[in-house]
Amino acid sequence: MGKTRGLTTAVLAAVLLGAAGCGGGEGKDSAPSASATATQAPSRPHKDGHLTFTLLSLRCGLNAVSGSHSEAQPEGRFCWARLRVDNKDPEFHTYVAKRQRLAGVSGRPGQPDSFAMAVRRQHDTVEIGGHDLIEVELWYDVPRDAKVTGLRVSGDRDRAGYMNTSPVPYAPDGVLITMKPLVGW
Repeated sequence: MGKTRGLTTAVLAAVLLGAAGCGGGEGKDSAPSASATATQAPSRPHKDGHLTFTLLSLRCGLNAVSGSHSEAQPEGRFCWARLRVDNKDPEFHTYVAKRQRLAGVSGRPGQPDSFAMAVRRQHDTVEIGGHDLIEVELWYDVPRDAKVTGLRVSGDRDRAGYMNTSPVPYAPDGVLITMKPLVGW
């Protein structure tokens, strides 16, 4: 019985010592960085056309993007947005990723980066069913000195209703959702 108890104690000690060393990496502090634990409150909902948008999070300063089949580095830095798109109408309406632009960034960098979006397997367009919602990722490659201030969202331009052929009310340049981006991942 003494040998069994000694062996059990030795195995238990080895397991506990092994578990104590997990997750921290050699010579590195295992506590997460401040940016990794920082969170943002979602924006209030903003409507454009038939679609209602809620910006769930916005991060900038990312040095790479990876997916199931590829990875990419930005020319400047990546900004990443998580967006909820809600169709409260009973008809189908189409969400178009390229219409969602970063505020504070002009020109092409203000539009989603097509390669980063493909790496993350995000669709260019999504037909949203009636009374349904989706959550999507948007990836932007912006200049390092860009001062991102939020996301300008743009919904559909469909007819206002079943018997109404005029277009639904919408903001011609989209609706600005302001949010200060978190830095890093």
